[in-house]
Amino acid sequence: MEPTASTVEDMEKMEIEEALSLLASTRERCSEMLQGTPRGHDLSLRCLEFLEKELSYIVACLTAMSLEHVNGETLEWAEKLTSTVSGDLSSALDEADPQRPYTLLRRAAQCFQRKDRQPNQLLSAVAELYRLAESPCRYNHLLTDVTIRGWCEAAGDYEDSGFNPVRFNWFEYRYYSFPYGTYLLALYMVMFPYGHKFEKDGLLVKWVCETGMIDRFMGSEEDVFFSKLVHRSVITHTADNSRHIEADEAGTWQWNVNHLDHQFYASRSAEIGYVYTSTTLNSIAAAAVADRSNEITRSQIQIARRLALYDHHPKILSLLQNLDLSQTRSLAVSGAVSIGSFPLEKFVNLVVLDVEGWENFKDEDLVRVCRSKMFFLVYLSIRNTQVTKLPPEIKELYSLQVLDASNTQVTELPMDIMELRLRRLDLRGTPIRQLTESKQILRLHSCLQTLLLGGEGMISSTETATRMPHDLWHFWYLCTLATVDLREQPASFTRALGDLHFLTVLAITWSFHQSSDIDYCEALLSSINRLSKLESLTIHCGLGCSMDFLDSLSRPYWVLKKFKVTLGRFACVPQLFHEFTGLSFVQITVCKLDAHDLKILRGLGVLKCLVLGLDFIPKEAIVINNEGFRALQRFSIYCPVPWLTFDTEAMPKLTYLQMEFHACPTYPVSVPMGISNLCNLAKVALWYNVRYANNSSIKRTVEAVKEEVAKCRNTMQMPSLFINGIEQGDVEEVDEETGSATGAPSGTCARSEDDVQDVKETTKA
Repeated sequence: MEPTASTVEDMEKMEIEEALSLLASTRERCSEMLQGTPRGHDLSLRCLEFLEKELSYIVACLTAMSLEHVNGETLEWAEKLTSTVSGDLSSALDEADPQRPYTLLRRAAQCFQRKDRQPNQLLSAVAELYRLAESPCRYNHLLTDVTIRGWCEAAGDYEDSGFNPVRFNWFEYRYYSFPYGTYLLALYMVMFPYGHKFEKDGLLVKWVCETGMIDRFMGSEEDVFFSKLVHRSVITHTADNSRHIEADEAGTWQWNVNHLDHQFYASRSAEIGYVYTSTTLNSIAAAAVADRSNEITRSQIQIARRLALYDHHPKILSLLQNLDLSQTRSLAVSGAVSIGSFPLEKFVNLVVLDVEGWENFKDEDLVRVCRSKMFFLVYLSIRNTQVTKLPPEIKELYSLQVLDASNTQVTELPMDIMELRLRRLDLRGTPIRQLTESKQILRLHSCLQTLLLGGEGMISSTETATRMPHDLWHFWYLCTLATVDLREQPASFTRALGDLHFLTVLAITWSFHQSSDIDYCEALLSSINRLSKLESLTIHCGLGCSMDFLDSLSRPYWVLKKFKVTLGRFACVPQLFHEFTGLSFVQITVCKLDAHDLKILRGLGVLKCLVLGLDFIPKEAIVINNEGFRALQRFSIYCPVPWLTFDTEAMPKLTYLQMEFHACPTYPVSVPMGISNLCNLAKVALWYNVRYANNSSIKRTVEAVKEEVAKCRNTMQMPSLFINGIEQGDVEEVDEETGSATGAPSGTCARSEDDVQDVKETTKA
């Protein structure tokens, strides 16, 4: 007999009440343990203080929920809370109870004196509760708009069932038709100021740290969320008018948030207390000044869980001085925000601190952060600041797992950083040229999973790469290593790369003389052949290096998704591509390209981005027919002469075409043709040296491309044209019957919706 609706409601109500009772009693226990104990920076005391407040907020959240907000996910959340509180947390509280033989203070002191610096039991239990506290269920009842809640809950089913959204309001569809996790990620993206260029990995690493999923970092779920936002054009590429659109060694294609979406999600984030930005805080501060009796407005920001401050507003700084910021878990500050009166010391329980681009943040401010005893801080970014030194006090950031010091003037890693258990370390764009010796990294190598070195911008990384210690095998758990400088290392060091069996992303620098030295070539082949999990391989070569020896790779790489070689060249398209069936990103330079070579490239069934260099002048047109390239979305070609012909229905999903060419003597017919046959094309970019703008071959190529783009208007396409990074506002329309130009302006292009089902394949290195 199936239970009735009333019986189910009674059971759900009982489960929630049981969870409330347990949480409330645990909060009372924390309060009792704190009575008569002096408050301070002690780790265990701070854990108890945090628990007392956080449990109060969770109890209030569950109490505010009516049965209409209770669903399977809510009950699962309550069950996990109950299990954690009655299990690990209860045991940890027993261990920390001052009534036991050792006092709370003595136990805390012992914890700090331990040589292994492992987090104690109470800190681990608190971290788990902190993760559960930020479950999406926490905000479900705050989405009081029934339409929003309905869209968020049912969007997944709608998208899978082929529903017809025409009968719905398109404004609602754009903003609310996401699964709830995707919707929260959209809300979280307002932590970036509008117009800020960010990297996919950087965003997702911050988000998983902030939501407590650090143990698995970026999983498939986060990639799905990101892909849905790209598919809906909430976030878009920012590098389409750049000369170098290809991803670099860390897969860092840049993105930003659509302006209207940024405004909308900033407003919605503030409404439910998810994120407060400078703009929303300034509005609330102004309202509080105008109406001091408005207690509802004032109470909205009593629990400031996330703050993103981009601009200097004296009202905001004054407001922050009067708020309880002890439960704020994420803080992002950038721009010209004044630091003199900024209450950094009040953010004691931060999990994520991002000061990237904060103009006023200097060495002494980093010391302030470290001395504030932010025991729960997992993620710290000082990227693009004036910091020149990592202080010894950084070891007091007890839980730190992600450190981004890129684009700073930091010259060395202090000994004290080795006491941390970092999982991700970003030192790109710093003057650091040599990592410390292995005796100092015994703790660092045991947990480090991502190590980013050298320059951030492709070719520059070959000039500024940081040297690794010789005993590379210590970094056993590395999954991402970019960029390791091999130019001055012995062949044995290159061979040792193969011992890093968990590597999925590898970027190296390689000199001209190494490509002609059989020992070095065999060492590199040996290493790559042993990296069975490798998904991305990037090799920055010396100019003109012959890389044909890579064709001797002996095993099929079914998992390899990205293959990139810069400056080096191949005699023809590598035969090894027959085995790399999963490649979605390829960048190579070849000395010939015939029908057989094109057939190999067409055989890459999931190829989405192709960057192809031609180190020769073609004697006939390179014809791209309607076979193969079914998934290709972005095509860049670097060559003396872009003599390309695109047949009807060629590259059906191509949205971006880039051509960089030189001033070479050519026949009048050796110009691109058939661009109008690219049915999904959204953008075309031409690059050439402006010194040769009046060269006849340059002028013929530009005019031919303009005519092809103009033809697209007759097929309802409106691709935009960029020449040397500048968008061309007027492209003549061509009458297909007469072949003459009509002189009508093409106007502003409309971006065609990319068919992005799995953004991870084109952006992950």
